[in-house]
Amino acid sequence: MNILVIDIGGTNVKVWTTGAEERQKFPSGKTLTPEKMVEGVRNITADWKYERVSLGYPGDIINGHPATEPCALDKGWVGFDYGSAFGCPVRIMNDACMQALGSYEGGRMLYLGFGTNLGTAFVIDGRVIPLALGHLKFTSGESFNELLCRKGLELNGAKRWRKAVGIAAEIWKVAFLADYVVLGGGNAKKLEEMPEGCRRGGNHNAYFGGIRMWEDATASVERGLSIYPERFRVSG
Repeated sequence: MNILVIDIGGTNVKVWTTGAEERQKFPSGKTLTPEKMVEGVRNITADWKYERVSLGYPGDIINGHPATEPCALDKGWVGFDYGSAFGCPVRIMNDACMQALGSYEGGRMLYLGFGTNLGTAFVIDGRVIPLALGHLKFTSGESFNELLCRKGLELNGAKRWRKAVGIAAEIWKVAFLADYVVLGGGNAKKLEEMPEGCRRGGNHNAYFGGIRMWEDATASVERGLSIYPERFRVSG
């Protein structure tokens, strides 16, 4: 089964398909609507064959559908018919959760994704739990998202940003009793050293998460993943 994986970020939309050597991407931003996203994906996948779509969405997902509009994009995402737009079944997951799913190697894993904003998720015994740790306040009064997002990196410089990443990872690893922390997202490559108990991830893990979203129950159990139809409702 060929699966098209789409990771919608605040800066770019990344696209992979089963067996492809490299990902493709195009800009997103404040003017991106779901219609423009579909058009952009179709433009760069005109000669790709796929039967299923996995969509990583930068916002809250309830019952397999977007529940809130994304702050970094234009509006219109809630209530959009993704299955009809792509002409095949679509499964939708929060983008940080999709990267967490693709990064998971068992046990208790905390995922921190450093991109346009801070994405966070926790995986315990294969069950993916969305989080919003970026809303918590840092000691300076700033939120963790303000410090750790792309704008925070640009405003405060790499040295302060790396220090804040290390502090956040240390605090949350203890708080969640995590076995390990995966530091992913596009800006993870800017970390020179990994804090203790952390592993480097990356946007490529969104592809593996998108593939795992379509694993059947038997394969999921064998891999230690808890993926059920009610958690990843098919659209279309």
